[in-house]
Amino acid sequence: MDGSLVLRWSLTVAFALAGGYCTAQCVGVLRTRGRLDTSTLLANVAHLAMSAVMVGMVWWTASWRVVTWEIALFAVAAGWFAVRVVAMAQPVAGVRVRPPLAHGPAHSKLGCAYHATAMAAMVWMLTAMAGQSRMAGMSHGGSSPATRALTATLLAAYFAIAAAVWLSSAGRRRRMPGSSAQALMSAAMGTAIVTLAW
Repeated sequence: MDGSLVLRWSLTVAFALAGGYCTAQCVGVLRTRGRLDTSTLLANVAHLAMSAVMVGMVWWTASWRVVTWEIALFAVAAGWFAVRVVAMAQPVAGVRVRPPLAHGPAHSKLGCAYHATAMAAMVWMLTAMAGQSRMAGMSHGGSSPATRALTATLLAAYFAIAAAVWLSSAGRRRRMPGSSAQALMSAAMGTAIVTLAW
């Protein structure tokens, strides 16, 4: 990643804090007695993976083989969140819907839509960076710099808006769990996309 050490370390700390929160949530879910909250567990595992990969992208350039596995992982995660959005939009008779504020964004349509977009953004960013690396020194192939810059700008704007929404939610009395961590993750993602993909 091009950029100052201050920016690199700032992003590293931000992603490490967000990943630490996700790790604590995973431990909390696993230690809870009774029915396992699989949705919350998988959502936090996905975001923990996202934090770890982003820290790696800040400091190192991964090989194409590693990036391929990462792209597959985040594509599956994006699809899973998208399926949850559709499933929650179709209420099933006799099934009690959990209140999303009490159980976190993995049980909210809006939260899952955000997560799906974040995972899809990871797929795009990994693909764009891998394309840049493989096309270095070649005169043709890959998306144009203008297209890449436009997509990065749109995604950065999306994450900036998402960060503001999560931060606003964190300040409310009836806030959704993890709002502050999601705001931090969104702000860091927006910054990283502009820095890494341009």
